[in-house]
Amino acid sequence: MSEWRDAEEVPLPIPARVPAREEVEFNRTGLWLTLSREGRRQRTQVIQYRDLPDGTRAILTIVDWPSPSIPMVWVAWDPDRMSLEYTSREVLATAEAQPREGDAQAIGTGEMLDCFTGDHTTYWPHREVEVRVGGLWRPGRLRCIYRGPHKRAVALVTTSLYEPEWGAWVAFKRMYRWDPAAIRPARPPDPPS
Repeated sequence: MSEWRDAEEVPLPIPARVPAREEVEFNRTGLWLTLSREGRRQRTQVIQYRDLPDGTRAILTIVDWPSPSIPMVWVAWDPDRMSLEYTSREVLATAEAQPREGDAQAIGTGEMLDCFTGDHTTYWPHREVEVRVGGLWRPGRLRCIYRGPHKRAVALVTTSLYEPEWGAWVAFKRMYRWDPAAIRPARPPDPPS
C-alpha cells in the first residue's frame, strides 16, 4: 500500500438493514478491511463483496464506527488504498492450500490448550519474523508465545500472504506450533552501500 487516500464509494444500492448474521460475509470468513475515509483510517468488517461487470470489486462495509449513525457504503476495492486481514483460522490462504515439508504448522481449534494456561510472552506491538508457508519464507508479526508443558509452545503470528483473488498481500492471523525451524527472526535489512 503506497498511501492512505480516501476510499472511493461505488454507486450500488445500499441494503435497508445490515444483512442477517447468516448472510454476512464476515461471519463466514472473518474478513476485516482497513481504509481511509474523510482523512481518518478505520478498521471495519466486510459485510459483503461482489465483482462488478467492469472487472472491479466492490465491498459493502460500515464506516465511521462507532458513531450515532452507522452508515453502510459500497467502496471500490483498491489494494493501493486499503488492506485486508482474515481473522478466521478456517480460511486458508492460497499459499497454505498445498503445505510443504518444513512449513509452520497451524493449530486447530481445541488443540494444544494446555499451552494457554501457562506462562506467555507478549511482544508489543509485535516482533518482525519470517514464517515458512507454502515452502517459502513469508513476512510476519509475532504477537505472543504461549508456553505449555514439555517445552511445547504456540505462537500467535500475523502472516502476510499474497492472495491472487484480491490481487494484494493479505494478513492472516494464525496460531502456529512454536518451531524455530519454521518461525525465525526477520533478517535485518542490508546495510546501505
